[in-house]
Amino acid sequence: MQRHRVLMAFGIAWLSALLLSWWVYKRTTAPQSRDLVSVVAASRDLPVGKRILAEDLKLLSLDRKDLPKGVFLKSSDLVDRSIAVPIIAGEVVLNGKLTAKGSGEGLTALIEPGMRAVSVQINEISGVSGFIQPGTRVDVIFTRTFSNGDAATTTILQNVKVIAYGRQLDPAAKLDPRDTARPTVATLLVTQDQAQKLVLAQQRGRIQLVLRNGLDDEVNEVADPVASRDLGIEEPRKPQPTIVRPVVPDPPARTSSSKNGKLEPGERVIRIYRGDKMTEETLK
Repeated sequence: MQRHRVLMAFGIAWLSALLLSWWVYKRTTAPQSRDLVSVVAASRDLPVGKRILAEDLKLLSLDRKDLPKGVFLKSSDLVDRSIAVPIIAGEVVLNGKLTAKGSGEGLTALIEPGMRAVSVQINEISGVSGFIQPGTRVDVIFTRTFSNGDAATTTILQNVKVIAYGRQLDPAAKLDPRDTARPTVATLLVTQDQAQKLVLAQQRGRIQLVLRNGLDDEVNEVADPVASRDLGIEEPRKPQPTIVRPVVPDPPARTSSSKNGKLEPGERVIRIYRGDKMTEETLK
């Protein structure tokens, strides 16, 4: 009797497990209704500065719960806007990767309101061997050489964004290694005051770009300029020029209106120099 009850309990437990497994399987494999939404995506690779056309876009279906922030539901909302960050084919187009409406295309689309784009000439050294590319951030160091042969260096701009290298706007584009050996230009995004300072620095001396870590946005207080004495080198002393004075002959004997050659009260003698000749006149 006891054995019969054990077998019955075991059978009920096994049957319950079987039914539970079947229910879970049917629940997980049964088709579920999805709330799909059509969003705008890129139909081809879109480089920085490109103006968006209708053929550059397509629609993708995504679950409403998976929609990222800033998506577009209609292609017409994107046409004639420009790309600020490279977008690859099939990628959902987000508002944060586009420039403002009416900002134009190319380089002008990357200039934020209130900012200016200024180009500076660089070479392999001042351009950090070509590692400066669009999207990187740099400091600008200014060096001026004085008339006495000494020089001083100071940092005039910090944490400035590079928006173009030559004519290249895309940070992901491959640069020709031969271009780094030839003088080229880097275009910096600066304020109006910074633009004036940068242009003046190029006229009065030399500038050097210093590459920053992309995560370092700290702006330090401007320190005193570094001069030769800070390197343990004394400032050169300019030799004093030798002055050659012409030999002037002895002046003639002083004359006066008095008979004995002495000046009377109220008289004064004035010397007049004409070249290497000197004369005296007595005034009363």
